[in-house]
Amino acid sequence: MTPEKTTWFAASLRNGQWKKTSLRLSELGIGHFIPPTYNTLLFLRTVKSRALSLVNAGQINARYFIDHSTRTLLEVPDKQMEDFIKVVENEPEAECIQGYIPAKGDKVVVTGGALRGVEGEIIEIDGSSSLLVRVSSLLCAKVRISRDIVRPAA
Repeated sequence: MTPEKTTWFAASLRNGQWKKTSLRLSELGIGHFIPPTYNTLLFLRTVKSRALSLVNAGQINARYFIDHSTRTLLEVPDKQMEDFIKVVENEPEAECIQGYIPAKGDKVVVTGGALRGVEGEIIEIDGSSSLLVRVSSLLCAKVRISRDIVRPAA
């Protein structure tokens, strides 16, 4: 049998549950990320069977997002999570946007500053440039950025 791969899974939490959930996951040694400005959203880094058992055994109270194309838990690629976490943790003005996500723009890589190496897309909002970093179709983070420190992504 092929071993399960460790990946990120996205889930939602009820209001007020993020501290308790974060503490419990830390006690269990499960990697996780809860966006500081959007703390009803939980990302777990584990194998699928462990993610399911956490909820089924009542160890955490969360609801997983489903990828409708695969009809299973939504998996978030490592690079998307790394970029999302980097933006949210390093840019105090970063906003989490859920629901309507602007149309895809030019794919770019940041070449300077704290976000060096982050891949995203440039969008225009109110005449200023912003970098949008997506987490699948679920969520994105937006931060203002100068076009001088981005280059086209490969």
